[in-house]
Amino acid sequence: MPVRRCCPAPWRRAPWLPWRQPAVILAVAGAAAIMGCAAASAPLFLSSAGSASLQLQLAAQCPDAAYPVLQQIGFAVGPSRPEGLSEEVPAAMVAQGLPAPERLVALNDVSVVETEGGGRSRAQVLFRDGAFDKVTVLQEGAGEGVWLPESTAQYLGVGLGDPVTFGVNSSDGTTVVFPVVGIYRDLFREEPVRPYWCSYTSYFLNLASTSSGPPPLVLATSPDVVERAGDAVSMFTGLNRQWISPIDTDRLTLSAAEEIVRSRDRAFADSGIANDSGGGQTGQLPVMTDRAALLVQGLRGPVLPIAVGGAVLALLLVAAAGSYWADRRSTEVTLLSSRGVGPLALGVKALFELALPAAVGSALGLWAARALVTGVGPSPYLDAAAPRQAALAAAVSLLVALALLATVAGVRTRVTAERPLGTRQSWYALVPWELLLVTAAAVGYLGVRQDEPIVLVRNVAQVDVLLVVVPLLFLAGVSILVARGLSGLLRPLRTRSARWPTAAFTAVTRAAAVRPVSALVLVALALPLSILAYSAGVTATNEATLAAKAGVVVGSDRAVISVDEIRATPALDRVGTVVLRYDRALADGQDVTVLAIDPRTFAAWAFWDPRFADHPLADLLAMLGSPADGPVRALAVGLPAGTAALDLGATAVDAEVVATVGTFPGRRLLDPVIVVDRAALGAVDSSAGRQSEVWTTRSAADVRAALPVEVRTGLVLERDTVFDVANFRSVSWTFGYLQALAALIGIIGAGALLLYLETRQRTRIASYALARRMGLTGGTHFRSLLLELGGLLGAAALVGAAAGWTVVLAVYRLIDIDPNRPPGPLLTAPTGALVTGAVTAAVIVFLAAGYAHYSAARANPAQVMRLAT
Repeated sequence: MPVRRCCPAPWRRAPWLPWRQPAVILAVAGAAAIMGCAAASAPLFLSSAGSASLQLQLAAQCPDAAYPVLQQIGFAVGPSRPEGLSEEVPAAMVAQGLPAPERLVALNDVSVVETEGGGRSRAQVLFRDGAFDKVTVLQEGAGEGVWLPESTAQYLGVGLGDPVTFGVNSSDGTTVVFPVVGIYRDLFREEPVRPYWCSYTSYFLNLASTSSGPPPLVLATSPDVVERAGDAVSMFTGLNRQWISPIDTDRLTLSAAEEIVRSRDRAFADSGIANDSGGGQTGQLPVMTDRAALLVQGLRGPVLPIAVGGAVLALLLVAAAGSYWADRRSTEVTLLSSRGVGPLALGVKALFELALPAAVGSALGLWAARALVTGVGPSPYLDAAAPRQAALAAAVSLLVALALLATVAGVRTRVTAERPLGTRQSWYALVPWELLLVTAAAVGYLGVRQDEPIVLVRNVAQVDVLLVVVPLLFLAGVSILVARGLSGLLRPLRTRSARWPTAAFTAVTRAAAVRPVSALVLVALALPLSILAYSAGVTATNEATLAAKAGVVVGSDRAVISVDEIRATPALDRVGTVVLRYDRALADGQDVTVLAIDPRTFAAWAFWDPRFADHPLADLLAMLGSPADGPVRALAVGLPAGTAALDLGATAVDAEVVATVGTFPGRRLLDPVIVVDRAALGAVDSSAGRQSEVWTTRSAADVRAALPVEVRTGLVLERDTVFDVANFRSVSWTFGYLQALAALIGIIGAGALLLYLETRQRTRIASYALARRMGLTGGTHFRSLLLELGGLLGAAALVGAAAGWTVVLAVYRLIDIDPNRPPGPLLTAPTGALVTGAVTAAVIVFLAAGYAHYSAARANPAQVMRLAT
């Protein structure tokens, strides 16, 4: 009885009433889902971005680069000798939850080995767990000793079982003899390098492209062999002792990586390694986590306003859903109001009815946010805390949505019950308040131009929040302002449409009958399209610019570099173009880089963008060469046209700059670049510091196969890895998230379009029933719906595309992630994204028109006429 008194029947029955009206449930659940998705996406996206940044850094490094390392650096003998550390260090690492470590012991100094026959060779001595399983074994013996590379064994003339002596140059005459217990193929002959040896290529590859490579790598069978070899060389011989924990990095998240770093630090403190003899090597994971955390910190500024903006826009759809509830429940609301029930009680009734659908929708939004972020976001791997933070954000958004639903429903019921017909529109509805948004955007834009919108903090790009907020303010203000103006044209357009075909007249009449609603729908459609145009345009421009910068540095997709002179051959022409680089050249006393190219093959393999120069590349290459008795013709970057005296070491060359270009592939320094025909340049003195390169879009293995055997190759530059792209991802991810907001607002626009149809469903069906009796055909009615909705969409598309592209033109020059490297920002139109958005919008309009026509055609006219009265 007390329950009935405090909660009358209409309120007790409220939770079950919406299930009789699926349209109301779908509207409320859909609005809550969109809002929950917007709110929950921010913590999930930031976590995903942190994991993706970490994974990108891991992919760009060797497989073991991130392994936690405890290092003890000391001498072969003396107090730094690791007595007992062989057991204490692994135990300390395992106690902190790290995998059991592998051992590495290496001499920091180059040793000398000698044979009984008097042969001598410099050598590097190293032990690492599992090394003998990661080499090509040519001969293998048993017992403790050393393994020699094949070339060293041949040079020394030794085989299995032969002794080699270490310490022949020691000051005290101490030596130690080890037998040769294995011979393996030289690691520099294996292509590609095995992942196991990736972090140790300095031991066997000529990475500096010097005239002589590193000393041979001698593998020891145990750490004790390295220690004894170090004792024999000198008591001051440096030894590098490492314990390396092979963690699993496949699904590593930022929070997990930070915990591993802390575990490594605690293990070091417990290991017994003296602070003054250890800690120099920790692995790359601390650096990677710092960069990833810095990237997330930079993303947080622009991402949170984007998420808040999406949630606020979703609130508008929530408010529309509350208004839609009041419209569908108008008969009961009017009856309750006539009996003295106030707006507060009616709002509570709406809350009781809509709480469960809203909660279900919010849960679906949370699920959708996680599915979208893990499915198409930066990374599918999330920190453990991210789902909890997302759930909390979704719960808060649900409470806000419920409060707004109740408020809007209560206010709308009061308006329905108390506002007399014919009430004039309030004056404040006529004031263009949206100009405040445009003004704020203009002021913010001045701030963006004065400051750098993108700065590098420890080489990690940080995006200014104004670069996101200012365009959003401008796009929102312009969309509302233009929609207000276009809606004002509907009334005179309705007058003129009287002579138009029936379908067009009907479409204009319906839109003009509810001009405020039409304006809101226009804004809901124009805003996502404008945000899509802006974010996709900036993203496309940023990606094209970054790709061009990398292409200019490398020259092509990849550059295979050698200190030997490479000459063009038919085999090489089929896989790349040969470029000779002189980085220490002078032009009239100024430092320059000279590129001697082969014009026959250059255009086929070099990276080129038509925006680099005013002339096509083929025309520029045709200008090269030289007359029989004249200066060498050249192209120049950073130098004026005219003659120049080139000094290439001891070789002097007269050159004539026949054309200047803004950017040319191969520019790696800030110095000017001069490009000449290799054949016209002729022979150059060896003191010029020549470096031979093969620029190719094929694999490095293809180039190696086409090169003569005697040509040594070293470094290979890759366009995909020449930059640490993880440092610049914050820019593309920020605007990618903004594109996701555009898609979310597009869903809001689609919801607004459906509510636009549903709120006047009874009137539409009644008018269609009457018009059908007067001869209106179903085809004409369907075409009128297509024209009505398509007209709104077409106007929104024009407004959105124009506004979005205007913002792109205003800001794209400000977004240069690395201004020290050419080229500058290359404006690129996001054709694919815009076409996809337009096609999607057209499909939505077609389906919405079909749904509205189907609903009108299948309705019972008698019942509709009764309910419409």
